[in-house]
Amino acid sequence: MTQHTCTSCSQGFDFTESDQALLDKVSPMIAGKKFPIPTPELCPDCRMQRRLTFRNQQTLYKRTCDATGKPVVSIYSPDKSQKVYNAEEWWSDKWNAMDFGRDIDWNRSFMDQFTEIMRAVPHIAVLLSNVQNSDFTNQSYDTKDCYLSSALKNCDTVLYSQNSNGITDCTDVSYCFASELLYECTDVYDSYGCAHCYHCINCTDSFFLHDCIGCTNCFGSYGLRQQQYTFFNEKLNKEDYEAKIKEYALHTHEGMQRARQDFGAFLHNNEHRTDFQFQCENVTGNNIRNSRNCENCYDSLDLEDCRHSTWIFGCKDSMDCYGMGDSQIVYDSVGVEEVQTVAFSFGTTASQDCYYTDLCFNCEYCFGCVGLRKKQHCIFNKQYSKEEYEQLVPRLIEKMQQEGVWGAFFSTSVSAFDYNESKAQEVYPLTKEQALQKGFTWKDDIDEAPQATKVIPGDQLPSAIADIPDDILNWAITCPKTNRPYKLTKTELAFYRQCNLPVPRLHHDERLAQRMQWRSL
Repeated sequence: MTQHTCTSCSQGFDFTESDQALLDKVSPMIAGKKFPIPTPELCPDCRMQRRLTFRNQQTLYKRTCDATGKPVVSIYSPDKSQKVYNAEEWWSDKWNAMDFGRDIDWNRSFMDQFTEIMRAVPHIAVLLSNVQNSDFTNQSYDTKDCYLSSALKNCDTVLYSQNSNGITDCTDVSYCFASELLYECTDVYDSYGCAHCYHCINCTDSFFLHDCIGCTNCFGSYGLRQQQYTFFNEKLNKEDYEAKIKEYALHTHEGMQRARQDFGAFLHNNEHRTDFQFQCENVTGNNIRNSRNCENCYDSLDLEDCRHSTWIFGCKDSMDCYGMGDSQIVYDSVGVEEVQTVAFSFGTTASQDCYYTDLCFNCEYCFGCVGLRKKQHCIFNKQYSKEEYEQLVPRLIEKMQQEGVWGAFFSTSVSAFDYNESKAQEVYPLTKEQALQKGFTWKDDIDEAPQATKVIPGDQLPSAIADIPDDILNWAITCPKTNRPYKLTKTELAFYRQCNLPVPRLHHDERLAQRMQWRSL
């Protein structure tokens, strides 16, 4: 183990023998010679923060498809120079990413040349597959009637939610699975009719729970197992429990706020579980299941010998990854699937022996390429013979070494997203001033002005859900904390009425930020 100092945050970090062994595995072997990836200069958190600036998971815009000229929902704002196609055009045979190929310019930096190709090659507006009435979602698969949500699979009628699978009729939830009628929950499994619950399994008709399993009609409690009618960890009869709940008036804004504050104070004043590992062996991290020999891994499943990674599934021998599935021997990548021996890549799928790639599918032995499909031995989207590839890539690596960029993920200037558009803002929240000071970019006009006949400050909304008129669907609501405007949808209002919940007064992005804070209590 060696001790290093992060060149960004100046914090010390360890680089272990296991870390080094992974770098040795993933280092490219070209014409029988290995080209070692050097020890990282950034700590694991700063490496993750840099990667996540390349992932806009949640922020959506209306812009024009560069192929058809028609309106399209996109993760790329209209002012971005990135060329964008709708899904049908992007997957069609009407264009070829090889047409954007170019020779290596040995007098220009690698990052500048890659950025130029990346901006020119069309990118898919949003990642959707088999969706119905879910246009305003991203990274959404087999979903129906979902809105302003991302990283969903097999979901139905889900609003303002992220990173969830198999949920129905849920609003404002994250990292939830196989559940129905959830509101403001994280890490909830196999549950029904719950609100403000965290790290719970198989719970029903409960509010404000933490680390509870198999509970029904419970409120404000933690660490319960197979309990009913429990109020702040006190067992009550049905009548007394219902009377206590009624006192909170959870159908009102004031009642819900009081309950949040009381529950937060209750957790703060009592020792409770904060780590959640299930069927794990020799693992450090949190919210991880069925894994072994992993270090500093989170929100993941079925891992072996992985390190410093989050939201990865079915992976082995990988380090510094986010949003990855069914892959092995991967380093410093984000949003890759079914890959092997890949590093410094994003959005690449079913590929192997690829380095510094973006949105490449079924490729092998590609370097610095964007948007390719079923290609091999390509550099900057230009085709070479095997022999030419093996001569040029070592020269390019040597050039990158001289530039000080070999063995590190892309610089944030390459990203098509500003910091507050990206997943980095959710995981590592910064103010505009902090982001700019750290060298990130920031987007001020992140919201489009909603069409509305009336504008009302969020803190002036009627308190009780029964007092909210149907006409609110024509209002724009201004978040009192961020001053960002938002509107309610018809489905959303019906959900609040069905669950007898007050209309939220904060913008959905601010609600997400607060939900992530509750997740770590």
